Amino acid sequence: MTGEMSWIKPNGDDSNGEGWPVHAAVARALRCRLRPFDSYIGPYIDHKCGRLWLSTEDGMMGQAVLWPGGVPPAYCEPIVSEEFFPLQSIPAALRAARAVLKQCRLN
Repeated sequence: MTGEMSWIKPNGDDSNGEGWPVHAAVARALRCRLRPFDSYIGPYIDHKCGRLWLSTEDGMMGQAVLWPGGVPPAYCEPIVSEEFFPLQSIPAALRAARAVLKQCRLN
């Protein structure tokens, strides 16, 4: 398996048979599209401020990570939220996503 994700449905089901329901719920709440990326990192949320990921280091705690402008170049630092718990919490993930988007608009 190469990790490629060729498509993802709005409900979070992807081409590899995995589900990303928290990502899908956050994308819907923000009125954005969920886009395929990688089966290890997960999909991203396509927002006008940039690409928004919901990521985890340990599978328990989550963070919202926004790459302003859309693409994560080496010269652009991401905006990262405080960690939230548990990773499966839609309200916590949405708060973290909104926090990084707000910070992006202030910069």
